[in-house]
Amino acid sequence: MSDYKHILQKANLKVTHAREAVLMYLTETDAPVDVLNIVAWLGQKNINVDKVTVYRILDAFYKKRIIDRIEFGEGKFRYELSGSDHHHLICEQCGNIEDISDCNIGILEKEIAKKKHFLVKRHALEFYGLCQNCQR
Repeated sequence: MSDYKHILQKANLKVTHAREAVLMYLTETDAPVDVLNIVAWLGQKNINVDKVTVYRILDAFYKKRIIDRIEFGEGKFRYELSGSDHHHLICEQCGNIEDISDCNIGILEKEIAKKKHFLVKRHALEFYGLCQNCQR
C-alpha cells in the first residue's frame, strides 16, 4: 500500500486518485503552494481535477490535520504538509518562499515555558525581505 493511501485511510478519508495526487505534490514540493500551483501540477501530470475539487480536497486535509494552511498577506492561502515547526523566508519583490528549519527557536520556546508558564504546542514564524536574486 502506498504511503498516500495509508495517510488517507488513517485520516478516515476515501482514497481517490485526486487525493493521492495532491498528497504526492505536497510531499514533493519544498515550499507552501497555492491552489493554482496544485492545479497546474496536476494538469502537467494529465490528472484532470478542477479547482473546486482541489479546494475541497485541501479543506478535508486541513480539517484532518494532514496539511497546514498559511496566509502570508497575499489574499490567498498556501498549503504544506503538517509536520515539524519550521519557518519561511518570503521575498517581497518576486514572491519566492523558502522554508528554513535551522534556527534556534527551541531555546526561545523553553524560555517562554519557564518564564511565562506557558506550554507552546506549535508556532509560526515568517521573515519578509529580499531574496538573493532581488538584491542585485
